[in-house]
Amino acid sequence: MEKSVRLSAEQRDDLVAYLDGELPDEQARTIDQIIARSEVARHEVEALARTFELLDVLPTIRASDDFATRTLTSLKVMEAPFVLTDQWWFRYLVRTATICCWIVALGGSAWLGFEITRDWIPDRNEEILRDLPIIENLNKYRDAGDIEFLRQLKFSGVFEEPQEK
Repeated sequence: MEKSVRLSAEQRDDLVAYLDGELPDEQARTIDQIIARSEVARHEVEALARTFELLDVLPTIRASDDFATRTLTSLKVMEAPFVLTDQWWFRYLVRTATICCWIVALGGSAWLGFEITRDWIPDRNEEILRDLPIIENLNKYRDAGDIEFLRQLKFSGVFEEPQEK
């Protein structure tokens, strides 16, 4: 007794093309040989052929005119990958982030410039404020004559406040 030959999964997938006569000759001959030797394979081909005959008996339903357009549109939507940069809100987010970065950068630059000029560049007004008592009494010092006379007055204790007891 000959061992039963079966159709492989690939050959089973090619049965529709075989029935429509669309298979290359070599593949078609292979399936013919299997069908000739295997009753199971023959039964599968006959069942498939009957199914196609029954489909031909069913009434044909005409699709609406926009069926193809709607189907292709829905397929495009389903196939389109989610691209973050294509989203409508992404552009606004990028603009807002860019503006915020510029504001922070300008604010930081202004603060840094203020700190640098405040600490590193001497202020001419501070020198004038430090010498203000001398400037206010400059006329009195000129009347005193020279600096030696003022030193003698300082050491004599004329300018000292009387201490309370």
